Amino acid sequence: MGQSKLVVALFLGCVVLALFSPSHVANAQSITTLSTVQSFALTSVTAVTSTLTSTVVTPQTVRYDLTPLDFNSVTGTFILGYSETAPYLPQNPLCLMYDYFLLNATTAYEFKVHFDTQQDIPIQFLILNMDQFNKFNHTNCANGFSGWELQVVAPASDLVWVVPQSGEYVFLFLSRQFVGGYIHLSVQAYGQVVQTSTSTYTTPNIIQILSTQTALSTLPATTAPTDYSALIVGAIIIALVLTAAAILRKKRTPKTRINISPDSHG
Repeated sequence: MGQSKLVVALFLGCVVLALFSPSHVANAQSITTLSTVQSFALTSVTAVTSTLTSTVVTPQTVRYDLTPLDFNSVTGTFILGYSETAPYLPQNPLCLMYDYFLLNATTAYEFKVHFDTQQDIPIQFLILNMDQFNKFNHTNCANGFSGWELQVVAPASDLVWVVPQSGEYVFLFLSRQFVGGYIHLSVQAYGQVVQTSTSTYTTPNIIQILSTQTALSTLPATTAPTDYSALIVGAIIIALVLTAAAILRKKRTPKTRINISPDSHG
């Protein structure tokens, strides 16, 4: 009977503790979040054109429209094939020997000319336009003839001639004395070629940041009560189980009786 009262007392005590035990509050931390939002614009620049113009001087092959009859294009040699005499002098003496080249020249070219004579005899080299050449043809022994684009009198010479105007021109060789040897001629034309190159390219895409927005947000701290009722109820159940087990154990234990015989007192 005393043990049952003890169990009831423990049970009631545990219930009272469970009802009136204070709840604890768990600490919590506030959370701060930083967020950034940016807006972009995509720009593309295309079709940028670059033009480069340059003048290049390149050697060109000279092409004659007419040459002396015995002109050798490989060696560049020839002899004076035309001659004139003076009819107004006794025995019509030789007064002129000549020959010529005819070519079409344009202002885009310049000519480098070299000539020399085999006998080292001074010779006249003239460059004539067609009007000047026609006047030369209507003279006798070139008497009274004047006017030319260029004139050189020498057994050999190197010269540069820039074409003043596009058209037909004559390279004329002449001598007022007999020239029996070969004349060597070398002509190189240089053309001014205008080269134009155009290139078009596309620039890469450009990303521009239009605006940036930054937001700072804070979540408030929250508190969560800690409930110990479940722990107390569990402790009560364990205590009841242990007490009941103890009571049952005592009830099953038999009592030992001690008999005292009268003889033992004697």
